[in-house]
Amino acid sequence: MSPTPDELALEFTMFMSRAGLTVPPDRRGAILAAYADFRGQIALLHGRHAHTDEPAHTFTQLRAEGV
Repeated sequence: MSPTPDELALEFTMFMSRAGLTVPPDRRGAILAAYADFRGQIALLHGRHAHTDEPAHTFTQLRAEGV
C-alpha cells in the first residue's frame, strides 16, 4: 500500500532531519514529487520480478579452438 501524501511528507521530513539537511521551502514541492517517484521506482525493483527474469551482466567465456 502506498503512503498518503501527508505520510510521505512526514517520512521525507524525518529523513532530512536525520541527515541534518534543510530543504528550502520553494524547492520542497519538487523534491517531494521526486521522492515519491523514487519510492515508486524502489517498489518496482523489489516487486514482482525474480532475479532470473532478466539476467543482466551474465557472461559466458568461450574457449578458443585448440586450447
